[in-house]
Amino acid sequence: MPGVLNHTYHQSRMNRIDIRYRLNRRTNEVKDAIRTLFPQKISELRCLDIGTADGLMLSNLNSFFHFERAIGIDLSNELVCLNNDKNILIKNGSAEKLNFDDDCFDIIISCATIEHLDDPIKMLNESYRTLKNKGIIIITTPNPFHDKIATILNYYDKNIHINTYTIKRLKNMLKQTKFNVINYKYFMIFPFFKIPFEKFLERLIAIIGLGRIMSNQIIVARKDNG
Repeated sequence: MPGVLNHTYHQSRMNRIDIRYRLNRRTNEVKDAIRTLFPQKISELRCLDIGTADGLMLSNLNSFFHFERAIGIDLSNELVCLNNDKNILIKNGSAEKLNFDDDCFDIIISCATIEHLDDPIKMLNESYRTLKNKGIIIITTPNPFHDKIATILNYYDKNIHINTYTIKRLKNMLKQTKFNVINYKYFMIFPFFKIPFEKFLERLIAIIGLGRIMSNQIIVARKDNG
């Protein structure tokens, strides 16, 4: 399946500036979303990271928030076995069939994963099922325009992403699967390394209505059962 990665991806995340930068930016965006929506008692929350790879993002988030339980799943056994953080649990599993009980997580994260899935609606339905009432899902995915340019320039393998998603499409998919979309934005002006005054420039670009030029997107939705 496209996007099922191996140990070389872990090495890239550790050693390549561009890949490490994107991981850190996505992690920080997720961290900001969680802090905004759960300002208190985060240590009592249970978090699932779908497509966790080697667990580096989940480990970082758990070190910061100290979740009650932090679990990650990935299709790559090679990457799962590379996790050495004993405070998180990483195991092999499919995003489209979550092997967890109903209503057991407060937070589900799916970063740079949905573009690799054959059936993202299954993942969203499974996420809805396994989230508690008022639980949230946080999704990041590349801006389709930047994804296309990266493929043309051979930065990405042309087969690595099954599909791409605009914010509008993601909103419609989340509403279709009963989620209530509560926040979304574009981020990451330059996807290769941090630039000076990055966050300030991103806010300015968003204010003047040019957010779509940025290379990444984040959307947050909540399970509301009334």
